[in-house]
Amino acid sequence: MKAIIRKIAALPLLLALIGSLWGGFAAREAFAADPAGVELQIQAGFDGKIRDNRWFPVKFTITSPMEDMSGDLVLQMVNPTGGKDVTYVKHVDLPKMTAKTVWMTLPGTGMQLGSNNNVVKLYKGSVDKGAEVPIVKGKAYIETYLTQSTTVGVLARDPDTLNFLTLLNSRNYDVSVVYLNMADMPAESMMLDGLDAIALNDVASDQLKEEQVKAISGWIDRGGTLILAGGAGYAKTAKAFEAIAPAAYKDTVQVNGLSSLEKLAGKELPLASPFTVSRADVKAGSVVAQEGQIPLFVKKPQEKGAVWYVAYDLSLQPLASWPGNPMLWEKVLQNHLAMSNTKMARQVYPLMQQFWEVQNALDLFPSLNPPSFYMLLSLFIAYVVVVAPVLYLILKKLDKREWAWVIIPALSLVSSFGIFMIGASDRSSVLTHTLNTMELSGSGQGKRTTATAVFVPSGGKYEIELPKSAHALAFNNSRGPGGNGNLAGATDQYVYMDEGKTRLQWTDVPYWSVRKALLQEDSSEPLGKFEVKAGVDAGTVKGELKNATKSDLTDVVLFANRQLYRIGDLKAGETKPLGAPSTGAGIGYSDIGQLLYPYQGGRNGDDRNRERQMINMYANRNNFNGVNLSGKTWLIGWSKDEQFAYKVNGKEAKSDQLNMWVQEVQLDVVQGDNILIPYGYIAPAVVQSNVQHMGTDPMGQVYVGQGDFTFEYRLPDIEGASYHTLRMQSTGGLPAFLKLEIWNVGKNGWETLDLRQTAEFKDNVNQYLADGTAIRVKATTTQDFGFRYPDIALEGKVKQ
Repeated sequence: MKAIIRKIAALPLLLALIGSLWGGFAAREAFAADPAGVELQIQAGFDGKIRDNRWFPVKFTITSPMEDMSGDLVLQMVNPTGGKDVTYVKHVDLPKMTAKTVWMTLPGTGMQLGSNNNVVKLYKGSVDKGAEVPIVKGKAYIETYLTQSTTVGVLARDPDTLNFLTLLNSRNYDVSVVYLNMADMPAESMMLDGLDAIALNDVASDQLKEEQVKAISGWIDRGGTLILAGGAGYAKTAKAFEAIAPAAYKDTVQVNGLSSLEKLAGKELPLASPFTVSRADVKAGSVVAQEGQIPLFVKKPQEKGAVWYVAYDLSLQPLASWPGNPMLWEKVLQNHLAMSNTKMARQVYPLMQQFWEVQNALDLFPSLNPPSFYMLLSLFIAYVVVVAPVLYLILKKLDKREWAWVIIPALSLVSSFGIFMIGASDRSSVLTHTLNTMELSGSGQGKRTTATAVFVPSGGKYEIELPKSAHALAFNNSRGPGGNGNLAGATDQYVYMDEGKTRLQWTDVPYWSVRKALLQEDSSEPLGKFEVKAGVDAGTVKGELKNATKSDLTDVVLFANRQLYRIGDLKAGETKPLGAPSTGAGIGYSDIGQLLYPYQGGRNGDDRNRERQMINMYANRNNFNGVNLSGKTWLIGWSKDEQFAYKVNGKEAKSDQLNMWVQEVQLDVVQGDNILIPYGYIAPAVVQSNVQHMGTDPMGQVYVGQGDFTFEYRLPDIEGASYHTLRMQSTGGLPAFLKLEIWNVGKNGWETLDLRQTAEFKDNVNQYLADGTAIRVKATTTQDFGFRYPDIALEGKVKQ
């Protein structure tokens, strides 16, 4: 009996065990039936750094451990100017247990990215119809931090190569170095936007994929600097870039001294033993340093960027630890170097803010005209006359005045409908308004930046299809204040990054509304150029200009030395001479659009508002204002021919287009064997700052705190130049508590510079040329104040 009782007592335990086993089996069956999750890794920017006004790459590595899967990878980001979120979509096929890499190019819009302002999702099938797949491993958001540093990417055998660049920070620059590898090199040039320079040293560049090489070349065209080095390993370093390299490798040679580098840096460079350098023939560009007949540094311009040849391995001693490196590489990176924010308040506009004026200009559809006031007034008067005396007299004569209860409302409806139809006569179909900025490099190539708007007559979903090379940034639909920086949780703007094309889609669009976007091309294209043969003579620009584009241009102007030269209309292939300057911009000017096209006012409003806002947008993006007007010479022209076309919902739409053609040019300051550099031609650059704070306003006023700072006027590269006269003048008055000094190379020290009247140096100019290339001035102040940089002018000869 006891045995039976024990068996009965054990029965619940047995049943519980069977239930547990069955439950576990059922749970495994249920888990296997559910959609499998995915694992996700995200790399954004370069070492997590992004620039707040540059495009940046994001690399997603996705693994589906349980099953093959196809779906949409979705990144939902906050719109920095408020409104609903923006969603980026890219389709991805995931084989089971295979890591898949997906790249996206995203705009740096002034936000540091984290879990509060973006989220990554995966939808099985598609984002609009599929179920969300859980991310079971890894962060489901992008994490970055902002930087304004000059950023140099290094691809080298030795990971410590170019570590010495951070020594530039001791000279009050803001420089950071990031280390690259072949696998993570982006394959689109826009993804490299956050890098100012890329240095390749003693690596086999032919291991780069073809699309990676094309991306780097396109990035150079848009303004990047590529440095090719390696000494004995130079041949393999330059292999993929032989077509654009400044020099052709021959062999190696040993040198016993590097006096040319000592001269450039102003620092002694002792060599305990012979040093190996590569020997090469210069193909193109200018030799910056050479030892005897051996070129060491060669710079070759390419479109808006440059390619450098360096004849030695950057990681080798004693050069890698040489104290002269900061001064030497300051010259290599001078077009990119930024002063540290701890010393200088630099104005960097977020990407959205850079295009604020163009967003406003997009509202000015030429095809959307308000109805004529006089027509509406006439209709109203006719209605009043018909409804009041005419209708009354007719009904009275017919003795049917009670019909007025029906006829007057009917006439009101008919009149209202007629007025509505007249007012909506040009709002019955989809319209597009496109503002193209055609930035010419001067070689026949150029890049296009397009701001476009779509007017829709009825609500719903609207989509435009773009070339693959176009990167889209959807502008905020709201005109209200910006958001709080957190995800709104709802989206009505989608950017689909399809294979071979980009689609921009807006959902829930109200009727009679406008949607806007910025489109930037990844690569340059053959747009033509302005052919300029012009030089400076007696303080003004003289010469001629040819329109070598395919478009007939109107209102062409040359802006040089803070003066305007109006050329007028210029048909394709036509050449015209430059006349006398029509107006001066003064010392500084913040509204260049107003300078070029003064507001006329009048009853009909302003018909040049689009041009003004496009010019100001370009000037703000390129810092062509205030003190930076000095040394800038650029051409502007206009056309209204179609330069960019797309379909809305697959159909052609009427398009209004305005194209601004822009090219920066270099004036010839050499006439025969005479050199004449006028006031305003050379803009100064701050190279060292020990003041408490520093900043500039749009009008060119410099505000500094107590302390001292040094600025340089870098002379143009003219082979055989010898100067016999230097003049310096104040451009806005100097207070008594400001002390100015000029560097005297011969005395190896500073000497007082008195600019209460024009200072003139004759016959001994060379002793004031620091490194033979720049005039260096130091300002010391005991009070906070604002001033304007002095102007310089030089005269000289070219030695044959």
